[in-house]
Amino acid sequence: MSGARDRLQLVPGVRRLRPDDHFMILSETDASPMHVGALIMLDVPPDRQDVFAAAIRRQFAERLPATPLLARLHEAPDGFDSDVWADLASCNLDALVAVQPHPGAWADDELHAAVAMLNMRRLDLEGPPFAAHVFERLAHGGSALYLKMHHSVADGIGFQTVLALLSDAAPPAPQRTADAALPDGGTWRVLAQTRFADEAAQRAEQSERRRDALAKLEAHKGDRAPTPQLKMSGSTSARRRYATISLPLARVKAVGKALGATVNDVFLTLASTALREYLIEIDDLPGTPLVVNSARSYRRPDHGDFGNRIVALHPHLATHLADPVERLRAIQASMAAEMRRTPHDEALLDAAEKPFGAKDRRIAFAERLAGGKRLIPGNLTLSNVPGPAEARSYAGFRQRNNYPVPIIGSGRFLNITSRRSGDNLDMGVIADAEKIADAGRIAALFAAALDELETIA
Repeated sequence: MSGARDRLQLVPGVRRLRPDDHFMILSETDASPMHVGALIMLDVPPDRQDVFAAAIRRQFAERLPATPLLARLHEAPDGFDSDVWADLASCNLDALVAVQPHPGAWADDELHAAVAMLNMRRLDLEGPPFAAHVFERLAHGGSALYLKMHHSVADGIGFQTVLALLSDAAPPAPQRTADAALPDGGTWRVLAQTRFADEAAQRAEQSERRRDALAKLEAHKGDRAPTPQLKMSGSTSARRRYATISLPLARVKAVGKALGATVNDVFLTLASTALREYLIEIDDLPGTPLVVNSARSYRRPDHGDFGNRIVALHPHLATHLADPVERLRAIQASMAAEMRRTPHDEALLDAAEKPFGAKDRRIAFAERLAGGKRLIPGNLTLSNVPGPAEARSYAGFRQRNNYPVPIIGSGRFLNITSRRSGDNLDMGVIADAEKIADAGRIAALFAAALDELETIA
Protein backbone atom coordinates (compact mmCIF):
# COMPACT_ATOMS: atom_id res chain seq x y z
CA MET A 1 0.00 0.00 0.00
CA SER A 2 1.37 3.41 -0.95
CA GLY A 3 1.95 6.25 1.47
CA ALA A 4 -0.86 8.22 -0.19
CA ARG A 5 -3.31 5.44 0.54
CA ASP A 6 -1.96 4.96 4.09
CA ARG A 7 -2.86 8.56 4.88
CA LEU A 8 -6.51 7.77 4.19
CA GLN A 9 -6.49 5.49 7.24
CA LEU A 10 -7.29 7.38 10.41
CA VAL A 11 -6.99 4.35 12.70
CA PRO A 12 -7.45 0.64 11.93
CA GLY A 13 -10.84 0.06 10.30
CA VAL A 14 -11.51 3.79 9.80
CA ARG A 15 -10.92 5.31 6.34
CA ARG A 16 -11.06 8.96 5.38
CA LEU A 17 -13.13 10.15 2.42
CA ARG A 18 -11.30 12.03 -0.31
CA PRO A 19 -12.78 15.37 -1.43
CA ASP A 20 -14.10 13.66 -4.61
CA ASP A 21 -16.01 11.18 -2.44
CA HIS A 22 -17.35 13.91 -0.17
CA PHE A 23 -18.67 15.69 -3.28
CA MET A 24 -21.04 12.74 -3.84
CA ILE A 25 -22.59 13.32 -0.42
CA LEU A 26 -22.73 17.11 -0.56
CA SER A 27 -24.23 17.25 -4.06
CA GLU A 28 -27.11 14.93 -3.10
CA THR A 29 -30.67 16.24 -2.83
CA ASP A 30 -34.09 14.61 -2.45
CA ALA A 31 -34.57 15.18 -6.19
CA SER A 32 -31.11 13.80 -7.06
CA PRO A 33 -30.02 10.93 -4.80
CA MET A 34 -26.40 9.95 -5.38
CA HIS A 35 -25.96 6.21 -5.66
CA VAL A 36 -24.78 3.59 -8.14
CA GLY A 37 -27.10 0.67 -8.85
CA ALA A 38 -27.83 -2.48 -10.78
CA LEU A 39 -30.96 -4.46 -11.56
CA ILE A 40 -29.62 -8.02 -11.64
CA MET A 41 -31.83 -10.59 -13.36
CA LEU A 42 -31.20 -14.15 -12.21
CA ASP A 43 -32.25 -17.64 -13.26
CA VAL A 44 -34.12 -18.81 -10.16
CA PRO A 45 -36.31 -21.93 -10.55
CA PRO A 46 -39.94 -21.55 -9.42
CA ASP A 47 -39.40 -23.97 -6.51
CA ARG A 48 -36.51 -21.83 -5.19
CA GLN A 49 -38.10 -18.39 -5.44
CA ASP A 50 -39.51 -18.54 -1.89
CA VAL A 51 -35.99 -19.01 -0.51
CA PHE A 52 -34.26 -16.60 -2.89
CA ALA A 53 -34.17 -13.68 -0.42
CA ALA A 54 -32.75 -15.85 2.35
CA ALA A 55 -30.09 -17.18 -0.02
CA ILE A 56 -29.06 -13.65 -1.03
CA ARG A 57 -28.88 -12.58 2.62
CA ARG A 58 -26.55 -15.51 3.37
CA GLN A 59 -24.48 -14.62 0.31
CA PHE A 60 -24.10 -11.03 1.51
CA ALA A 61 -23.43 -12.02 5.13
CA GLU A 62 -20.53 -14.21 4.00
CA ARG A 63 -18.98 -11.65 1.62
CA LEU A 64 -19.75 -8.14 2.87
CA PRO A 65 -16.59 -7.92 5.05
CA ALA A 66 -14.50 -8.05 1.85
CA THR A 67 -16.30 -4.98 0.49
CA PRO A 68 -16.44 -1.33 1.66
CA LEU A 69 -20.20 -1.69 2.30
CA LEU A 70 -20.02 -2.98 5.87
CA ALA A 71 -19.35 0.45 7.37
CA ARG A 72 -21.03 3.67 8.45
CA LEU A 73 -20.24 7.34 7.99
CA HIS A 74 -18.93 9.63 10.74
CA GLU A 75 -18.31 13.36 10.44
CA ALA A 76 -14.97 14.71 11.60
CA PRO A 77 -15.18 17.04 14.63
CA ASP A 78 -15.60 20.66 13.46
CA GLY A 79 -14.98 19.54 9.87
CA PHE A 80 -11.23 19.88 10.48
CA ASP A 81 -10.31 16.47 9.04
CA SER A 82 -12.09 14.43 6.36
CA ASP A 83 -15.24 12.55 7.26
CA VAL A 84 -14.66 8.80 7.60
CA TRP A 85 -16.10 5.35 6.98
CA ALA A 86 -15.83 3.15 10.09
CA ASP A 87 -16.06 -0.62 9.69
CA LEU A 88 -18.98 -2.48 11.25
CA ALA A 89 -18.88 -6.06 12.51
CA SER A 90 -22.37 -6.84 11.22
CA CYS A 91 -25.60 -5.30 9.97
CA ASN A 92 -29.32 -6.05 9.83
CA LEU A 93 -29.64 -7.85 6.52
CA ASP A 94 -33.34 -8.52 7.07
CA ALA A 95 -33.84 -4.75 6.69
CA LEU A 96 -31.12 -4.11 4.11
CA VAL A 97 -32.14 -6.95 1.79
CA ALA A 98 -35.90 -6.42 1.60
CA VAL A 99 -38.49 -8.40 -0.36
CA GLN A 100 -40.78 -6.22 -2.46
CA PRO A 101 -44.29 -7.65 -1.98
CA HIS A 102 -46.39 -8.74 -4.95
CA PRO A 103 -49.49 -10.98 -5.00
CA GLY A 104 -48.27 -12.77 -8.11
CA ALA A 105 -45.39 -12.22 -10.51
CA TRP A 106 -43.79 -8.92 -11.54
CA ALA A 107 -44.52 -7.86 -15.12
CA ASP A 108 -41.79 -5.80 -16.80
CA ASP A 109 -43.66 -2.51 -16.49
CA GLU A 110 -44.39 -3.16 -12.81
CA LEU A 111 -40.74 -4.04 -12.16
CA HIS A 112 -39.50 -0.92 -13.91
CA ALA A 113 -41.99 1.29 -12.04
CA ALA A 114 -40.91 -0.20 -8.70
CA VAL A 115 -37.23 0.31 -9.49
CA ALA A 116 -37.89 3.92 -10.54
CA MET A 117 -39.63 4.54 -7.22
CA LEU A 118 -36.92 2.81 -5.14
CA ASN A 119 -34.25 4.72 -7.04
CA MET A 120 -35.49 7.90 -5.38
CA ARG A 121 -35.06 6.64 -1.81
CA ARG A 122 -31.95 8.19 -0.33
CA LEU A 123 -29.65 5.84 1.55
CA ASP A 124 -29.32 6.33 5.30
CA LEU A 125 -25.60 6.82 5.91
CA GLU A 126 -26.13 6.29 9.64
CA GLY A 127 -25.87 2.64 8.62
CA PRO A 128 -24.24 0.65 5.81
CA PRO A 129 -24.28 2.65 2.55
CA PHE A 130 -26.31 0.18 0.49
CA ALA A 131 -29.76 -1.33 0.05
CA ALA A 132 -30.95 -4.40 -1.84
CA HIS A 133 -34.50 -5.04 -3.02
CA VAL A 134 -35.63 -8.54 -3.92
CA PHE A 135 -38.26 -9.31 -6.56
CA GLU A 136 -39.04 -12.97 -5.98
CA ARG A 137 -41.10 -13.83 -9.06
CA LEU A 138 -40.90 -12.33 -12.53
CA ALA A 139 -43.61 -12.86 -15.14
CA HIS A 140 -41.00 -14.07 -17.66
CA GLY A 141 -39.42 -16.42 -15.11
CA GLY A 142 -36.60 -16.01 -12.63
CA SER A 143 -36.06 -13.42 -9.92
CA ALA A 144 -34.40 -10.02 -9.68
CA LEU A 145 -32.24 -8.09 -7.25
CA TYR A 146 -31.91 -4.30 -7.27
CA LEU A 147 -28.72 -3.35 -5.42
CA LYS A 148 -27.68 0.25 -4.91
CA MET A 149 -24.59 1.67 -3.20
CA HIS A 150 -23.91 5.28 -2.25
CA HIS A 151 -21.73 7.00 -4.85
CA SER A 152 -19.40 8.29 -2.12
CA VAL A 153 -18.17 4.72 -1.59
CA ALA A 154 -16.95 4.25 -5.17
CA ASP A 155 -17.54 5.15 -8.80
CA GLY A 156 -19.10 2.84 -11.41
CA ILE A 157 -15.94 0.78 -11.86
CA GLY A 158 -15.61 0.37 -8.09
CA PHE A 159 -19.25 -0.74 -7.96
CA GLN A 160 -18.46 -3.50 -10.46
CA THR A 161 -15.69 -4.63 -8.14
CA VAL A 162 -18.20 -4.73 -5.28
CA LEU A 163 -20.57 -6.85 -7.39
CA ALA A 164 -17.71 -9.26 -8.15
CA LEU A 165 -16.84 -9.54 -4.44
CA LEU A 166 -20.48 -10.36 -3.63
CA SER A 167 -20.75 -12.96 -6.40
CA ASP A 168 -19.98 -16.67 -6.33
CA ALA A 169 -16.62 -15.94 -7.98
CA ALA A 170 -15.37 -14.56 -4.64
CA PRO A 171 -14.87 -16.77 -1.58
CA PRO A 172 -16.53 -16.02 1.75
CA ALA A 173 -14.60 -13.41 3.73
CA PRO A 174 -13.32 -13.65 7.32
CA GLN A 175 -15.97 -12.27 9.65
CA ARG A 176 -15.36 -9.27 11.90
CA THR A 177 -15.68 -9.54 15.66
CA ALA A 178 -16.21 -5.86 16.59
CA ASP A 179 -16.98 -2.45 15.13
CA ALA A 180 -14.00 -0.22 14.45
CA ALA A 181 -13.31 2.22 17.29
CA LEU A 182 -13.09 5.95 16.53
CA PRO A 183 -10.52 8.03 18.38
CA ASP A 184 -11.75 10.65 20.83
CA GLY A 185 -11.99 14.22 19.58
CA GLY A 186 -8.64 15.33 20.94
CA THR A 187 -6.77 12.35 19.56
CA TRP A 188 -8.50 12.78 16.18
CA ARG A 189 -7.37 16.43 16.10
CA VAL A 190 -3.75 15.45 16.75
CA LEU A 191 -3.89 12.70 14.09
CA ALA A 192 -5.33 15.19 11.59
CA GLN A 193 -2.69 17.81 12.39
CA THR A 194 0.02 15.20 11.87
CA ARG A 195 -1.57 14.19 8.58
CA PHE A 196 -1.76 17.76 7.30
CA ALA A 197 1.85 18.43 8.30
CA ASP A 198 2.98 15.28 6.48
CA GLU A 199 1.03 16.28 3.38
CA ALA A 200 2.15 19.92 3.26
CA ALA A 201 4.67 19.31 0.50
CA GLN A 202 2.16 17.23 -1.44
CA ARG A 203 -0.47 19.99 -1.21
CA ALA A 204 2.06 22.58 -2.38
CA GLU A 205 3.03 20.39 -5.33
CA GLN A 206 -0.62 19.81 -6.21
CA SER A 207 -1.35 23.53 -5.93
CA GLU A 208 1.42 24.25 -8.43
CA ARG A 209 0.10 21.51 -10.70
CA ARG A 210 -3.40 22.99 -10.55
CA ARG A 211 -2.09 26.45 -11.47
CA ASP A 212 -0.26 24.91 -14.42
CA ALA A 213 -3.38 22.97 -15.46
CA LEU A 214 -5.56 26.09 -15.32
CA ALA A 215 -3.07 27.93 -17.51
CA LYS A 216 -3.03 25.09 -20.05
CA LEU A 217 -6.83 24.90 -20.06
CA GLU A 218 -6.89 28.45 -21.40
CA ALA A 219 -5.85 26.97 -24.76
CA HIS A 220 -9.02 24.87 -24.76
CA LYS A 221 -11.45 27.74 -24.21
CA GLY A 222 -14.11 27.59 -26.88
CA ASP A 223 -13.57 23.87 -27.57
CA ARG A 224 -16.80 22.91 -25.83
CA ALA A 225 -20.25 23.46 -27.23
CA PRO A 226 -22.47 25.40 -24.79
CA THR A 227 -25.22 23.45 -23.05
CA PRO A 228 -28.44 24.44 -24.89
CA GLN A 229 -31.65 25.40 -23.14
CA LEU A 230 -34.65 23.15 -23.89
CA LYS A 231 -38.30 23.44 -23.03
CA MET A 232 -37.73 20.65 -20.51
CA SER A 233 -34.58 22.18 -19.03
CA GLY A 234 -34.68 23.35 -15.44
CA SER A 235 -34.72 21.83 -11.99
CA THR A 236 -34.94 18.05 -11.77
CA SER A 237 -38.13 16.67 -10.23
CA ALA A 238 -38.34 13.92 -7.61
CA ARG A 239 -40.10 11.43 -9.91
CA ARG A 240 -38.54 8.93 -12.31
CA ARG A 241 -39.31 6.56 -15.18
CA TYR A 242 -37.06 3.55 -15.87
CA ALA A 243 -36.54 1.20 -18.83
CA THR A 244 -33.91 -1.32 -19.90
CA ILE A 245 -32.15 -2.25 -23.15
CA SER A 246 -30.01 -5.29 -23.93
CA LEU A 247 -28.09 -5.40 -27.21
CA PRO A 248 -25.67 -8.05 -28.47
CA LEU A 249 -22.15 -6.69 -28.06
CA ALA A 250 -21.14 -8.38 -31.33
CA ARG A 251 -23.59 -6.17 -33.28
CA VAL A 252 -22.21 -3.00 -31.72
CA LYS A 253 -18.61 -4.07 -32.34
CA ALA A 254 -19.37 -4.97 -35.97
CA VAL A 255 -20.87 -1.54 -36.63
CA GLY A 256 -17.92 0.09 -34.93
CA LYS A 257 -15.43 -1.88 -37.00
CA ALA A 258 -17.22 -1.02 -40.24
CA LEU A 259 -17.32 2.70 -39.39
CA GLY A 260 -13.91 3.04 -37.74
CA ALA A 261 -15.42 3.68 -34.32
CA THR A 262 -15.09 2.38 -30.78
CA VAL A 263 -17.92 0.78 -28.81
CA ASN A 264 -18.22 4.03 -26.88
CA ASP A 265 -18.42 6.05 -30.12
CA VAL A 266 -21.28 3.83 -31.29
CA PHE A 267 -23.00 4.04 -27.90
CA LEU A 268 -22.93 7.85 -28.01
CA THR A 269 -24.16 7.88 -31.61
CA LEU A 270 -27.09 5.58 -30.82
CA ALA A 271 -28.02 7.84 -27.93
CA SER A 272 -27.70 10.85 -30.24
CA THR A 273 -30.10 9.31 -32.77
CA ALA A 274 -32.60 8.34 -30.07
CA LEU A 275 -32.53 11.81 -28.50
CA ARG A 276 -32.75 13.60 -31.84
CA GLU A 277 -35.79 11.56 -32.87
CA TYR A 278 -37.47 12.00 -29.50
CA LEU A 279 -36.90 15.76 -29.39
CA ILE A 280 -38.31 16.09 -32.93
CA GLU A 281 -41.40 14.15 -31.79
CA ILE A 282 -42.02 16.54 -28.89
CA ASP A 283 -40.96 19.65 -30.85
CA ASP A 284 -38.02 20.46 -28.56
CA LEU A 285 -34.95 19.89 -30.77
CA PRO A 286 -32.53 22.80 -30.25
CA GLY A 287 -30.54 24.34 -33.09
CA THR A 288 -27.29 23.56 -31.27
CA PRO A 289 -26.26 20.06 -30.14
CA LEU A 290 -27.14 18.48 -26.83
CA VAL A 291 -24.21 18.30 -24.43
CA VAL A 292 -23.39 15.25 -22.35
CA ASN A 293 -22.11 14.89 -18.84
CA SER A 294 -19.97 11.75 -18.96
CA ALA A 295 -16.81 10.57 -17.23
CA ARG A 296 -13.39 9.03 -17.72
CA SER A 297 -11.76 6.87 -15.06
CA TYR A 298 -8.24 7.83 -14.06
CA ARG A 299 -7.92 4.98 -11.55
CA ARG A 300 -4.41 3.55 -11.26
CA PRO A 301 -3.25 0.50 -9.27
CA ASP A 302 -1.94 2.67 -6.41
CA HIS A 303 -5.39 4.26 -6.03
CA GLY A 304 -6.98 0.99 -4.87
CA ASP A 305 -10.34 -0.41 -5.93
CA PHE A 306 -12.73 2.03 -4.27
CA GLY A 307 -13.42 5.73 -3.90
CA ASN A 308 -14.12 7.99 -6.87
CA ARG A 309 -11.46 8.46 -9.54
CA ILE A 310 -13.37 10.02 -12.42
CA VAL A 311 -12.96 13.13 -14.56
CA ALA A 312 -16.01 14.74 -16.13
CA LEU A 313 -16.26 14.83 -19.93
CA HIS A 314 -18.70 17.06 -21.81
CA PRO A 315 -18.77 16.07 -25.48
CA HIS A 316 -21.69 17.16 -27.63
CA LEU A 317 -24.00 14.71 -29.42
CA ALA A 318 -24.27 16.53 -32.77
CA THR A 319 -28.07 16.29 -32.54
CA HIS A 320 -28.31 19.24 -34.95
CA LEU A 321 -27.04 16.99 -37.78
CA ALA A 322 -29.51 14.73 -39.62
CA ASP A 323 -27.07 12.19 -41.06
CA PRO A 324 -26.06 9.54 -38.46
CA VAL A 325 -22.57 9.02 -39.88
CA GLU A 326 -21.93 12.77 -39.90
CA ARG A 327 -23.11 12.78 -36.30
CA LEU A 328 -20.74 9.90 -35.46
CA ARG A 329 -17.77 11.81 -36.92
CA ALA A 330 -18.75 15.01 -35.11
CA ILE A 331 -19.11 13.09 -31.83
CA GLN A 332 -15.68 11.50 -32.34
CA ALA A 333 -14.16 14.95 -32.92
CA SER A 334 -15.88 16.36 -29.84
CA MET A 335 -14.73 13.42 -27.70
CA ALA A 336 -11.17 13.78 -29.01
CA ALA A 337 -11.21 17.43 -27.91
CA GLU A 338 -12.41 16.38 -24.46
CA MET A 339 -9.65 13.79 -24.17
CA ARG A 340 -7.03 16.42 -25.02
CA ARG A 341 -8.08 18.53 -22.05
CA THR A 342 -8.85 15.75 -19.59
CA PRO A 343 -5.30 15.39 -18.14
CA HIS A 344 -5.52 19.04 -17.06
CA ASP A 345 -8.99 18.49 -15.55
CA GLU A 346 -7.61 15.48 -13.67
CA ALA A 347 -4.91 17.66 -12.13
CA LEU A 348 -7.65 19.94 -10.77
CA LEU A 349 -9.45 17.02 -9.11
CA ASP A 350 -6.72 14.80 -7.69
CA ALA A 351 -6.13 16.87 -4.57
CA ALA A 352 -5.14 16.09 -1.00
CA GLU A 353 -7.37 17.24 1.84
CA LYS A 354 -6.73 20.55 3.56
CA PRO A 355 -7.49 21.68 7.15
CA PHE A 356 -11.21 22.43 7.54
CA GLY A 357 -11.75 21.21 3.96
CA ALA A 358 -14.89 19.28 4.92
CA LYS A 359 -16.38 22.32 6.68
CA ASP A 360 -15.59 24.63 3.75
CA ARG A 361 -17.16 22.22 1.25
CA ARG A 362 -20.39 21.98 3.26
CA ILE A 363 -20.76 25.76 3.19
CA ALA A 364 -19.95 26.01 -0.52
CA PHE A 365 -22.36 23.27 -1.58
CA ALA A 366 -25.22 24.61 0.51
CA GLU A 367 -25.03 27.73 -1.64
CA ARG A 368 -24.45 25.96 -4.98
CA LEU A 369 -27.42 23.61 -4.59
CA ALA A 370 -29.95 26.35 -3.91
CA GLY A 371 -32.81 26.14 -6.41
CA GLY A 372 -31.80 22.79 -7.93
CA LYS A 373 -29.39 24.35 -10.42
CA ARG A 374 -27.08 22.35 -12.67
CA LEU A 375 -23.70 21.93 -10.97
CA ILE A 376 -21.67 21.11 -14.10
CA PRO A 377 -22.39 21.32 -17.87
CA GLY A 378 -24.61 18.91 -19.78
CA ASN A 379 -28.29 18.31 -20.59
CA LEU A 380 -28.10 14.61 -19.82
CA THR A 381 -25.69 11.92 -18.65
CA LEU A 382 -24.32 9.07 -20.76
CA SER A 383 -21.95 6.50 -19.27
CA ASN A 384 -20.33 3.40 -20.71
CA VAL A 385 -18.93 1.41 -17.77
CA PRO A 386 -16.83 -1.75 -18.10
CA GLY A 387 -18.51 -4.98 -17.03
CA PRO A 388 -17.58 -8.65 -16.83
CA ALA A 389 -17.13 -10.71 -19.99
CA GLU A 390 -17.49 -13.93 -18.02
CA ALA A 391 -20.69 -15.47 -16.66
CA ARG A 392 -21.55 -14.45 -13.10
CA SER A 393 -23.78 -16.00 -10.44
CA TYR A 394 -25.01 -15.18 -6.94
CA ALA A 395 -25.89 -17.82 -4.34
CA GLY A 396 -25.77 -20.40 -7.13
CA PHE A 397 -28.23 -18.53 -9.37
CA ARG A 398 -26.93 -17.59 -12.83
CA GLN A 399 -27.06 -13.93 -13.83
CA ARG A 400 -29.02 -13.20 -17.01
CA ASN A 401 -28.66 -9.42 -17.09
CA ASN A 402 -26.84 -6.71 -15.18
CA TYR A 403 -28.85 -3.58 -16.00
CA PRO A 404 -27.52 -0.29 -14.62
CA VAL A 405 -29.96 1.77 -12.59
CA PRO A 406 -28.49 5.26 -13.06
CA ILE A 407 -29.10 8.55 -11.33
CA ILE A 408 -29.92 12.00 -12.67
CA GLY A 409 -27.73 14.83 -11.47
CA SER A 410 -29.24 18.12 -10.42
CA GLY A 411 -30.58 20.08 -13.40
CA ARG A 412 -30.66 17.20 -15.92
CA PHE A 413 -33.51 15.11 -17.33
CA LEU A 414 -32.03 11.78 -18.48
CA ASN A 415 -29.29 9.23 -17.89
CA ILE A 416 -28.48 6.23 -20.10
CA THR A 417 -25.78 3.97 -18.70
CA SER A 418 -24.31 0.99 -20.53
CA ARG A 419 -22.50 -1.95 -18.95
CA ARG A 420 -21.10 -5.10 -20.49
CA SER A 421 -22.72 -8.29 -19.21
CA GLY A 422 -21.28 -11.37 -20.91
CA ASP A 423 -22.10 -11.21 -24.60
CA ASN A 424 -24.45 -8.22 -24.26
CA LEU A 425 -24.44 -4.55 -23.53
CA ASP A 426 -27.07 -4.07 -20.82
CA MET A 427 -28.38 -0.54 -20.44
CA GLY A 428 -30.53 1.34 -18.00
CA VAL A 429 -32.54 4.39 -19.04
CA ILE A 430 -33.73 6.67 -16.25
CA ALA A 431 -35.71 9.83 -16.95
CA ASP A 432 -37.22 12.70 -15.02
CA ALA A 433 -40.89 11.67 -15.12
CA GLU A 434 -42.09 15.28 -15.31
CA LYS A 435 -40.09 15.83 -18.50
CA ILE A 436 -40.14 12.38 -20.18
CA ALA A 437 -43.26 10.39 -19.40
CA ASP A 438 -42.17 7.21 -21.19
CA ALA A 439 -38.55 6.07 -20.73
CA GLY A 440 -39.48 3.02 -22.80
CA ARG A 441 -39.85 5.28 -25.84
CA ILE A 442 -36.22 6.38 -25.46
CA ALA A 443 -35.19 2.73 -25.13
CA ALA A 444 -37.10 1.75 -28.28
CA LEU A 445 -35.55 4.61 -30.27
CA PHE A 446 -32.09 3.61 -29.03
CA ALA A 447 -32.55 0.01 -30.23
CA ALA A 448 -33.95 1.21 -33.57
CA ALA A 449 -30.90 3.46 -34.00
CA LEU A 450 -28.66 0.38 -34.08
CA ASP A 451 -30.83 -1.15 -36.79
CA GLU A 452 -30.44 2.05 -38.85
CA LEU A 453 -26.68 2.26 -38.34
CA GLU A 454 -26.26 -1.37 -39.42
CA THR A 455 -27.94 -0.62 -42.74
CA ILE A 456 -25.49 2.23 -43.34
CA ALA A 457 -22.37 0.35 -42.18
